[in-house]
Amino acid sequence: MTNKHPAPAKTIRLSKLMVQTGLCSRREADNYIERGWVYVDNLPINTLGTKVYPHQKVVLDTRALARQNQTVTILLNKPLGVVSAQPEKGYAPAISLIKPETRFPQDTSPLQFKPGHLKGLAPAGRLDINSQGLLVLTQDGRIARQAGWLPVETGKGIPRTL
Repeated sequence: MTNKHPAPAKTIRLSKLMVQTGLCSRREADNYIERGWVYVDNLPINTLGTKVYPHQKVVLDTRALARQNQTVTILLNKPLGVVSAQPEKGYAPAISLIKPETRFPQDTSPLQFKPGHLKGLAPAGRLDINSQGLLVLTQDGRIARQAGWLPVETGKGIPRTL
């Protein structure tokens, strides 16, 4: 005898669904939910831990979208002898290289550097002290996840080629 009815879909935490669908990072999801900036099937949600079905429509409020548009991502050509993230004795962290005078001269972005841009800036990946090359520093968890460095369901941060 075959089952004619498929098993009902399981619910998952709204914040987890938001991360899986690429809407935002987990931290951002929790923040947006607490502020009531997340809508599930056109109903505002403001309770952390809310469970939803994967097929439900999740939309961010325009205020959340505006906040995402204010995040900063910086591409840095990390030289030898500089650490990607946590400073080590005798070595400067990559973030210390970010100054108005080190901006790429041909950068056409209208955004002007402000010290506040350094707040929450984290590397999406890493390069060893003895390595040089492109280092992506971002405030946007979506970018870090797309780069493959934030943990996914397995709980591992495994780099992948873009």
